[in-house]
Amino acid sequence: MDGAEPQVSEQVEVRAVEMSDAPALHALDYSFETDRIFTLYVHGYFEHGDGQTPIAGQPALAFELRETPVDLPLYKDLRAYKRTLEAVEARLANAQGGYVALANGQVAGVVLLNVEEWRSVARIEDIIVGRLFRRYGIGSLLLNCAADWARNRGCRAILLETQNINYPAIRFYLRNGLEVWSISQHHYPPGSDEHEVAIFMGKMLR
Repeated sequence: MDGAEPQVSEQVEVRAVEMSDAPALHALDYSFETDRIFTLYVHGYFEHGDGQTPIAGQPALAFELRETPVDLPLYKDLRAYKRTLEAVEARLANAQGGYVALANGQVAGVVLLNVEEWRSVARIEDIIVGRLFRRYGIGSLLLNCAADWARNRGCRAILLETQNINYPAIRFYLRNGLEVWSISQHHYPPGSDEHEVAIFMGKMLR
């Protein structure tokens, strides 16, 4: 891309992802910027495991996600996790299915999927829309394709993972009918993501 704003209108199409799409997907800008996040608060007598006698009506364990402004806009480049073309190719090779969105013939986004047969759910391993192609309905289109793919394989739900700092993604998923199904506050290993909270979101397919 040359950095110019693409002219995206109704010229958006979706097809099955191919290994030859890897270079274009690697070139996409996956980053996001936000002036707010969701902060996790945990309380209740289970939190500390102190064995205290519960009080009637007191929660044993409660999780709250509170919308929290940040002093400076938070910026994160998600492409750092797939910094080489080989890493992108490996993601494509490990997916059972997936679709790319083309905006005026240009690769604009992708969704990659795998089935967890024992739970009868389809896991969205990646759903990416290039930063220059957002707000044109491409993400919603890819989510719909993922749901159709899952239904065709007898899955009861779709499921994905995001992080509490990715406020734009969480709001997008909520608008598209996903719900928060679980939260893990110690999901990520030591490093730059250690203090992020994993949020697992899903949608039942009827």
